[in-house]
Amino acid sequence: MRIFSVLLWILFPGCWAVTGPGAVHGPAGGSVAVRCRYRAGYEDYPKFWCREGGLIGLFCSGGLHIVETDGSEVEVTRGRVSIRDERTQRTFTVTVENLTLADAGTYHCGVERTGPDLRDTVELTVSPGKSQRCPLAVSGLPGSGQGRGALGRERGAGV
Repeated sequence: MRIFSVLLWILFPGCWAVTGPGAVHGPAGGSVAVRCRYRAGYEDYPKFWCREGGLIGLFCSGGLHIVETDGSEVEVTRGRVSIRDERTQRTFTVTVENLTLADAGTYHCGVERTGPDLRDTVELTVSPGKSQRCPLAVSGLPGSGQGRGALGRERGAGV
């Protein structure tokens, strides 16, 4: 098995140069932080985040990156998405804020270079947020445990 792994690495040297978490999950209205790692030697290259699209998932949707670094460690924000490269750790973190159900899908975190980009696939799932409605039938019944106290906690949650 080890020989097979080495053979694959020799045949496809760009593979596994970038690794992501595989899958991340967040609630609607919340945020997720996706941390991707890259191999030594790619510290000065731009890093990117894009939604999968096109031919068999090899390309970014519309050929565009949602957000990308300029090759430095300066955080870049575009709308609800930001990216920051930490060169000494050889990681970059993409943060998506104020998630919506429409954000769910397949994304790529990657390193942009001449020739094929180095990338890994990340599946983002978004769960519906908490209901903002109070229980109708039992909220005011004495002894139900869901009277004024539950309503007070719900209002104090700041949601």
